[in-house]
Amino acid sequence: MNFLDFGNMSRRSYLVHLAFFTALAVTVFILESFIPKPMPFMKLGLANIIILMLLGSGNIKPGIIVAFTKSILGGLLAGTLFSPATLLSLSGTFFSLFLMIMLLKIPVNFSILGISIAGAVGHNFGQMIIVRLVLIKENSIFYLTPVLIIMGIATGIITGYLAKIFIDKLKEDFDEKHKVNTGSYE
Repeated sequence: MNFLDFGNMSRRSYLVHLAFFTALAVTVFILESFIPKPMPFMKLGLANIIILMLLGSGNIKPGIIVAFTKSILGGLLAGTLFSPATLLSLSGTFFSLFLMIMLLKIPVNFSILGISIAGAVGHNFGQMIIVRLVLIKENSIFYLTPVLIIMGIATGIITGYLAKIFIDKLKEDFDEKHKVNTGSYE
């Protein structure tokens, strides 16, 4: 039994859980805008902890829904919905989800930390491609590639580590609750 099993929930419970995780991701997304940034375009991506928790527990479809909804609602609440910021957020989300889901589907056991790093670097590349195609039509934008890779690795480590802490805590709480209620780990 999975500690966060969307597949075995009633439709109502599924929607309540989906709404909860979406609200949590959007809240973290908005709160993160109040954290000072070392560079104007750099965010830690702390809301992605929620997406990593969902993907890491096998909830691919809810993870995709929460990720895209977070970008749209976050843009709406931040007042940037119809700006390049939301377009960049959505493109980064698409690329990062693609990479993370691919890594989860291949028969190699990547850790949540590895998946997080790939997602963060993929997010940066997705944004860079859209910046090149839509905003800055110069190849010089790709000079930022080494910086974006380093930033992606650093932010991926941070969010992946935090996601692992939360996943381990949820599993521990689930196991303890399940043990108390049934007397076994079945």
